[in-house]
Amino acid sequence: MNILFVCTSKIWGGNEKWCSLAAHELAKAHQVFVVYRSKNVGDRFSVSKKQFFFAGRVDPFGLYRLAKYIRENEIDIVVSTHRKFYMMGALAARLAGSSYFLRCGIVWEIPDSGIYRYFFQNYVHGIIVNARPIREKLLQSGFIDPEKIHLIYNGLDTEKLENSCLEVREKPYPFTVVSSGQLISRKGFDFLIKAFASFIIDHPGVNAGLVIMGEGKLERQLKQLTAELGIQDQVFFTGFLDDPYPLLCTADLFVSASDNEGISNALLEAMYLKIPVITTPAGGAGDIIDHGNNGFLVDHGHKKKLVDLLRLACLEQKNILPEIALAGQQAVLDRFSASDMALAMEKIFDSRHERG
Repeated sequence: MNILFVCTSKIWGGNEKWCSLAAHELAKAHQVFVVYRSKNVGDRFSVSKKQFFFAGRVDPFGLYRLAKYIRENEIDIVVSTHRKFYMMGALAARLAGSSYFLRCGIVWEIPDSGIYRYFFQNYVHGIIVNARPIREKLLQSGFIDPEKIHLIYNGLDTEKLENSCLEVREKPYPFTVVSSGQLISRKGFDFLIKAFASFIIDHPGVNAGLVIMGEGKLERQLKQLTAELGIQDQVFFTGFLDDPYPLLCTADLFVSASDNEGISNALLEAMYLKIPVITTPAGGAGDIIDHGNNGFLVDHGHKKKLVDLLRLACLEQKNILPEIALAGQQAVLDRFSASDMALAMEKIFDSRHERG
């Protein structure tokens, strides 16, 4: 099969990481292409690729060029990964006579409108989700065929994780808490920072620090928040890191405080690296984490409970945390294989391709 991924985000994040891993795994058995907007994203792909500049959601010239590219390369399957350009990918696939799939990586409440009904019923041949709650929310729309929704868990590039962590890095703080992701509201960094500040105030003798890896529009606001709380010396913003894993490997604890996710790649990576995790049950995290056994769960916004968990992790880092971290790694090994992810995608693409 010839498979095209339309990867149109301007920045590198979890969605783009999924796209890269899926593309390279499928390329072992198929001809895979990628269309991208940002050089920062495109440079990370080693499959056949082409940069496209779209003027916006509605761009007739961009649509024409994309459809032409699909026809010229005899693409069988088109996969869109960015909600803003779902419609563009679908129209281009229709014009070129290709099957169309979209990937939905966070819980999405689809507006109940005639446009969306027509789009999902007539243009979308399949939807790839990475968490059960995403599937359930899509089904609540009432107009999406359940057989179109395919739950396929994320895979991990374990070789890259292992190799990156061979680099020895000095721990930023004696007790280092790490979180990562785009600095946007749904990632919950303000919630995490406020809880961390309360933890520090309650335990002034603890030499702990919070490392936040990532970039985004809220960076200035979050830095200001740390100053207002008096913890600016104990919170380090790294900005975007091309290879975050050597720093991640120094962590004593990883925290994901999102209020909406699918299944966070960063969370899975931390678990694979045997780093104890605290996460909200957003998206599919509640399906992975067995609270107190392979990680810890806290509801988004429940500051006192998060403070209590930070305290527990700090005080018990040499006792119960190693066992929890080992159980977390096993949970990931059992369910999140890159090869299994690619095989599952290949199966649904094959089924669609055979039907024509």
